[in-house]
Amino acid sequence: MATRELNGAVALVTGAGRGIGRALAQAFAAEGARVVAVSRTASDLESLGCSYRVCDVSDADQVRQLADWVRAEYGRVDVLVNNAGLRMIHVGPRSGYKVFVEELPVEDWDRMLAVNLRGPFLMCKLLLPLMKAAGSASVVNISAGGGSQGQPGRAPYCASKFGLEALTQCLAAEWRPYNIAVNSLAPGVSVFTDDIKRELRRRDPSLKHARPEMMAPPALFLACQDPSGLTGQRVVAWDWLRERGLGGWDRWLAE
Repeated sequence: MATRELNGAVALVTGAGRGIGRALAQAFAAEGARVVAVSRTASDLESLGCSYRVCDVSDADQVRQLADWVRAEYGRVDVLVNNAGLRMIHVGPRSGYKVFVEELPVEDWDRMLAVNLRGPFLMCKLLLPLMKAAGSASVVNISAGGGSQGQPGRAPYCASKFGLEALTQCLAAEWRPYNIAVNSLAPGVSVFTDDIKRELRRRDPSLKHARPEMMAPPALFLACQDPSGLTGQRVVAWDWLRERGLGGWDRWLAE
């Protein structure tokens, strides 16, 4: 049963400066939510037109300061979207989307796990009192295809997303008594996020990428859940959209 009204809800979105996070922050704002957009880069947030805070989600002290600020400003969190994350273009030789383990610097492994898995853990742990204060809350962890199947050249990314899926299931079980739903949301298709994908598409015109906005409808749906409805589940956005007649490249294809 979906019970939460988003109009007036406090929704915190990490990685909100670009791509999927930005699209989700805008979608929640359009529903009347009081959005707190979080990113490591202030310049990416200033044009959003909502409250924002600069924070490295892998840094416990910064997340604690963020929680203190939200407590002072809003007193609660109704929706937490853990979207901030590194991708394979951010590690190794940085020549594309694949870096094999033999070429992967240990520090790059550590950094990806810190942002993609430690970050959501810290956000959930340190914002839990504010979600309890809301009386009912929802956590949406943004996952990926790499969270359900290992892929060559993507070991740190897949490991972090597999871990995020496990964290989602554990927290869903632990937080049911607090009336907090915890689910993951994976795109199900490649989402346009950077110029490397544009170049790949130039080389192969048959490639297709969806606009980040395709993640908004299922994210809003999950944000309205409580444990009596959907919790501890992995939702694939593309499948969710198509099941409801909202999918298809004619609607979500990136230019």
